[in-house]
Amino acid sequence: MEPEPEVAVRADQLLQTHTVWWGGTCLLSLDGELDIATAPLLDRAVTSILAAGPDLLCLGLTALAFCDVTGLHALHRLTDQTRAARTHLHLAGLHPRLRYTLARLETLSPWTPPVLQD
Repeated sequence: MEPEPEVAVRADQLLQTHTVWWGGTCLLSLDGELDIATAPLLDRAVTSILAAGPDLLCLGLTALAFCDVTGLHALHRLTDQTRAARTHLHLAGLHPRLRYTLARLETLSPWTPPVLQD
């Protein structure tokens, strides 16, 4: 019996980003996994959004199925980028496990209660 061929999965198959604008507010929804393979997709999406100069970036995480430590670092970079761009950031739709992780990291991370509000 021959081994099954390996199937390469592209990052854009693991994480999809969806953007909706309302005036100066941008909703960026993540659908899938945020990890070492997909974090660059988030970085590119955020760079593009911040170039347009929104007042508020709402990151919708309802459909985020997985987030590893690289994903947490990507969220940290996102926080730094929005702060530098003087854009308010809100995280919405946090899974209870991710909310717990971010709360546990509160002293080591830039996430403050207003950012974690749904």
